[in-house]
Formats: sequence, C-alpha cells, structure tokens
Amino acid sequence: MSDKRITVRRDGEERVIEAPVGAGFLSLLKMHGFPLVCCNGKGTCGRCRILFEGQRAPLPVAADRIAFSAEELRQGYRLACMHRVQGDCTMRVEFVESRAVEAVTTHGGGIRDGSAGAAKGRSAANGGMPGRSAEYLIAVDLGTTTVAMQAVAADSLRELKRGGRLRILGEYSCMNPQRRWGSDVISRLQAAERGEAGELAEAVRDVLEEGVEQLCGELGGRPESIWLAGNTSMEHLLMELDTRTLGRYPFTPVCLQEMCLPGRQGKDGVSGQEIRLLPGISAFVGADITAGLLACGFAECEDGECRLFIDLGTNGEMAIGRGDRLICTAAAAGPAFEGGAGVNVPGTDMIALLAEMLEGGVIDETGLLKEPFFDTGWQKGELRITQQDIRGLQMAKAAVCAGVELLMEAMGTDASRIDKVFLAGGFGYFLDVEKAARIGLFPPQLAGRVTAVGNTSLLGACLYGGEESLREKAEAMCRRAEVLNLAELPGFEQKYLERLNF
Repeated sequence: MSDKRITVRRDGEERVIEAPVGAGFLSLLKMHGFPLVCCNGKGTCGRCRILFEGQRAPLPVAADRIAFSAEELRQGYRLACMHRVQGDCTMRVEFVESRAVEAVTTHGGGIRDGSAGAAKGRSAANGGMPGRSAEYLIAVDLGTTTVAMQAVAADSLRELKRGGRLRILGEYSCMNPQRRWGSDVISRLQAAERGEAGELAEAVRDVLEEGVEQLCGELGGRPESIWLAGNTSMEHLLMELDTRTLGRYPFTPVCLQEMCLPGRQGKDGVSGQEIRLLPGISAFVGADITAGLLACGFAECEDGECRLFIDLGTNGEMAIGRGDRLICTAAAAGPAFEGGAGVNVPGTDMIALLAEMLEGGVIDETGLLKEPFFDTGWQKGELRITQQDIRGLQMAKAAVCAGVELLMEAMGTDASRIDKVFLAGGFGYFLDVEKAARIGLFPPQLAGRVTAVGNTSLLGACLYGGEESLREKAEAMCRRAEVLNLAELPGFEQKYLERLNF
C-alpha cells in the first residue's frame, strides 16, 4: 500500500510528510522535527495537540474527550499520541510546550538553621563571599524535571551543628536532559527497556560533569566529595541498573544502598571525581526523601514529637515519624501539580485559583464548573481552567490527603496530635498553605503547623556527606522505615473517594 500524504502546518509554514497507514502521528511528527516533551503516548498530559483541517477528523477517543472541550472536538482537535495515519490529511500542529521550571535550591524554614540566601539561575557563585578556595563539598538533587547542585563550605557544616548557617559558595541548575525521553518516569523506564539505558545515563552524566566543572572553575579547586540524592528510578537510570522490575508490580528495586558512580576518564587521561549516591527506602520513596527526612530531623527524633513530611511532585511522597518509628508512603499525582496542559501554569497557581473559584461560586464543592463556564472553561487574564484541569487536580489532591490520613492512622494518631508538618520541594516552597488546606490537599487542622522547607534534598545530601555519624543514622533510618503501599490498603479507595470533593 502506498504512503499517505500528511500536510503539516505550523507558524505559517507548511510541509508534506509521507507515511504508511498505521504510523502514529506523535512519533511521525517528532521524527520530522517537531519535538515535544510529553507523556509519550499515554494521553495524560494533553500537550500533543493537533487540529485536523479540511476534512473529518478521526473519531475522538476517551483521552481526547478529557483534553478538549466539546467545541474543540467539533473543530477537529485531537491528541497526536492517540491517533494513527489512515489516509491523506492536513493538520495544524499546536503542541503545548512544557513550562520551563526553575530549580528551587533554597532550603530554609529553620531546618537546623541550615539555609543561606542562594542565588537563582543556571549557575551562580557567591562572588563576595570569602573562602572561594576553601574546602567544600558538592550536593546534587537529581530530580525528574530538574538537576540542582550546590557547593557548600565544609567548615560551615561544622558551624551548622552549633546553630550557624551553611555557606553556599556556588550553584548550578538545569533541566533534566532525560525529559526528551518523556516528562514522566515511566516513559524513561520504558525507553531503558527498549535498549536506550546507556543514552539515558550519559545524558545525566554529561550535565553532572558540566556542573561540577563549572563550580570547580569558579571556586578554584576540586571538592572534597560529591553527594547525590534522587528518587529510586533516577538513581537506577544513572547507574544503568536493571529497571524492568521498577516499572511493574511488585516494583522491586535492584539496590537501595549507598552507591558510587566512578568518575569518567577525560581526554587528558585523568579520571573525573566519583559521585556517591544516597540510599533510598523503597521503589517509590527514594534517596531524595532520605535526604529530606535527614534534613528535617527524622533520623534523630528523640524528643517524642510527631512529625509529618510531605514532598509533592509527580509523586507525593509522605512520611510520619515519632520516636524510633517511621512510616512512609507515596501517592501518584501525575502532572496535576504542574498545572493543566491548556493553561500550563504552576500547580501552586492552580491551587490558588481553585480556592478563588470556590469562594466566588464558579465551582461547587464537587468541582463542577457552573454555567456558563462548563463548556468553555473559566478565564482569568490569559489563563483558562477547564473542567478537565479541575478533575486532574481533584484526583491528585485526594490521593495525597488520603495518604496523609492513612499514615496518621498507621501511627495511631490524628491531625490534632501532629506537632510539625514539613512541606518540601519547589512546589511546597511557593504554596499558599491556607489555600491548599481550603481545597483539601491536606487536613485543614494541619494548616497552622505547616512549614515550607524548600529543597531538603540538597540540604540532606550536604548533611549526609558532611558527617559520618549522620550517614550511619540515615542508613539506620532507612532500615527501620515501614512502607505502606496505598493501593493494597483496604481503606484507601474509600478515603480517596471521600476526599475528591473540595
């Protein structure tokens, strides 16, 4: 059968692509120079928007109906990842580029008094700060979306124990280059299974090497050591470990212990510096959470306080600790906290807007948009929030809130007896806590006890690398941690359904 002619229009330009029947539109477009960071065929992110022109569009599938309004479907909008070539056609590409995310490197909020005012951006050195050639270590936060690095003066780690503050000598941050294999972890695990594990690892090693070299050049010397914290999948991909069991039940990691990534040999024959990877707790509670818990004092919880830790991103990782007992879990959040694909706004803004819509009567407690907004969505300035965006956030916040409540039940406590709540990560750093409580992201009784603590992954990696006794405590904490699998708990589904409403 002869190839079909696909006329593609974008930004006033037109080109013709020939493709066989059955070829997927998303793969075809990416292959011919239309790149996109997306969910790679799952139909969940809604970014691969195409508009069929001049003829009947293919019948919409369920993912199309979630991503588009009824009017957009009638116009011919579809998701490229959900459809395949059937005949000659003309389409307009309207891909929604993912929002550039700035890595949050600040770790404040009074955790061990260990924050310093750190500059933002791809790279920054504290030009006016003494000790440029002093001994230092580098901490790395290897996230699914961003990579952040900090150079920290070694003597300030000792000062930290006496109530001082860390001295941040330099910073480096960038987007995680693995995003070209997909914005989510599962897409990358699937790429590794297809034989691309080496390329995934090399992409990250390149930016790690670039960041280290840049910091070394700015500070005039090599670091004492480099310590990296990432989620379990990111660490497995970096180390080129077998990831097949991470992506399917029972989700078993190959290694959760501290690991060492040897330095690569340069063109001059000199090997680069090794990078030590922090240990993790489970497939879904990784070394970044180990670092966060260490930074928030969970490894030394001897005061009898009951503490709750929440780190929100693509997954919502949570932990509760009291005395020697520590219980952890994770809830799938998907892209909801990043904002809907159509509005492409940060999840923190989405939460604030939803709280405003609730107060203004634009949506009811079930999340239903009232007329005349149901079909077209609610507009504020250039932002448009659709019914689909609201539903996505509802499902994510219900999973997180249900997870928090089940953790408290497992600890034998309730919201009234939680002493401190640490909200970690970039999302938590910018979150309006009162508005988050208003929409039910966590039990409202906790709102007055929440502290936004920033990038605890970086701070925890500094602490872990800077003192051997803390390494021993962190490793003991990982060993004693209990892990709840929410999907297997009999009460999870009921709590999840109960927390869907605002």
